[in-house]
Amino acid sequence: MTKSPFSSFLISFIVSPIILLWDFPFLVSSVSPRQFNRLELPSGTYGPETLVFDCNGNGPYTGVSDGRILKWHGSKAGWKNFAVTSPLRTSRLCDEASDPKFEHVCGRPLGLKFNKESCDLYIADAYFGLLVVGRKGGLARQLASSAEGMPFLFTNALDIDQKTGTIYFTDTSTRYQRWEFGTAMESGDNTGRLMKYDPKTKKVKVLLKNLFFANGVALSRNSSFLLVTETTANRVVRFWLRSKTSDVFAKLDGCPDNIERNPNGEFWVAQNPKLNSLGTSLQTNISAVKLDEEGKVLHVLNQEFGSLSDVVEKDNKLWLGSVLESYAGMIL
Repeated sequence: MTKSPFSSFLISFIVSPIILLWDFPFLVSSVSPRQFNRLELPSGTYGPETLVFDCNGNGPYTGVSDGRILKWHGSKAGWKNFAVTSPLRTSRLCDEASDPKFEHVCGRPLGLKFNKESCDLYIADAYFGLLVVGRKGGLARQLASSAEGMPFLFTNALDIDQKTGTIYFTDTSTRYQRWEFGTAMESGDNTGRLMKYDPKTKKVKVLLKNLFFANGVALSRNSSFLLVTETTANRVVRFWLRSKTSDVFAKLDGCPDNIERNPNGEFWVAQNPKLNSLGTSLQTNISAVKLDEEGKVLHVLNQEFGSLSDVVEKDNKLWLGSVLESYAGMIL
């Protein structure tokens, strides 16, 4: 049986080891085992898509393949259960489940972000839409599952305006669910949406439509614009909140996933290699770039093998997420 391009893409990421390089303006040095640490997930789970820290700086927290949101309690205690997104979820069915056919029952939390004032965790679950859970965790409460009469099929990433509490988030496709993401990528689907949720009115408004695999989202430091990544278009789009206009913020070498603003107002964009029609990688050393507020490349984090979905800069460390790996990474 002939492998599809996406199958080859997936297999290449699962079987390949990870090699990380940090590219500074003045030198290029490989990341030694002492500098790169793995935070191994519980047995049978994978896919720490996004990493976040709570209002007290604790964590990270991440959503994994079996529908749980986990919190890191340090190297001795490891990961502990924090929250779930599905009211249908049972430990017997879902714990350590890795088959995507269970995701619509168990949940698949992708985007996470804490409101720094309330310490509530907001969640973009691929199947259950936009949700929130309090600081003690447990079962998350659904806030929204559709916009303009069209249900969310692939809720993906989010960011929060910490001054107003407004949530900005993406729905990757209005045709394909997350378990079909390979088909969505191969087909060139451009039905993705960028939206906002107003916690005061409890209403959702669509800001941008017709996005190519709408993925990560990040708000600028002065809240004047939003950035959203289009994975299959290999670019970052900027949406100006006042004028309601958009333009191309950056064209990228690879396929972008999540985008995160760092404390300096710069943006880390996780990337993976482009593929040809046979599913063979066309690039090496593609993983993440740091962009300034004008979209210019400041630093490059080169990952020769493996997948990368998130880069979070905190306390002079880089925390790395992946939709495929069985661990989160941390570079000292």
